[in-house]
Amino acid sequence: MHYLLRGNLFDMRIAYIIFIFTLIVTANAGSYSDVANGVKAHESGDFQEALDKFRKADLVEPESPIIQNNLGLSLYKLKDFEKAQEEFEKAYSTSEESIKKSDIQYNLGNSYFQSDSLARSIIHYQKALELNPNNENAKYNLELARAILKEFSEKQEQEQQQQEQQEQNQEEQNQEQQEQEEQNQQQQEQEKQNQEEQNQQQQEQQSQPGEMSEEEAERMLDAMNDDEEELQQEKMRQQSGSGQRSMKPW
Repeated sequence: MHYLLRGNLFDMRIAYIIFIFTLIVTANAGSYSDVANGVKAHESGDFQEALDKFRKADLVEPESPIIQNNLGLSLYKLKDFEKAQEEFEKAYSTSEESIKKSDIQYNLGNSYFQSDSLARSIIHYQKALELNPNNENAKYNLELARAILKEFSEKQEQEQQQQEQQEQNQEEQNQEQQEQEEQNQQQQEQEKQNQEEQNQQQQEQQSQPGEMSEEEAERMLDAMNDDEEELQQEKMRQQSGSGQRSMKPW
């Protein structure tokens, strides 16, 4: 049987090390050939060919944690992290050695790390260290995952605070706008009421006789005096006519 050799895997953001098992020989010649060819293809970067070889070996030895782990590593390289996790879980359940179980937990942590499940990756790195406290790769990636998760949480909290502040500012702005609209409406109503009162006053002034000026009063008084004088003269004429007697002829 064979284990894939230890190598490096690089993430888009930051590089981190993936632990790979050392190569060992198995008594089964068929599976040995397939595993050996799979390791060779993996090391040359042909991960699909490596996966095919490991699957052939898995048909011969379906309970081999070494082959299952290698299947997981090839799937990992092909970025099929969900299926890689399944193979790692199988390898962990069939493996009996603590060191190898620690390495498998480390691989599980890496696969969850790559699928953006940082909380799950931290759990598996911690399990890897429980099984092997000297697993330096697990220590490194554990701290890395914690740092990224903290940064992500702080960023989320900051974004949430900014969103809440924006919502509060928008609410205050809407309230100010509403108050301004109410003030404008009240002002318009007051202006309308003032205009109506002004129009009413003008109508009342037009319906009432206006005050006479001094000149108008003098003219009216002169006219009244003239009328009175004429009336007196008319009375005198009437009285004079009534006092004369008609003369008869002799």
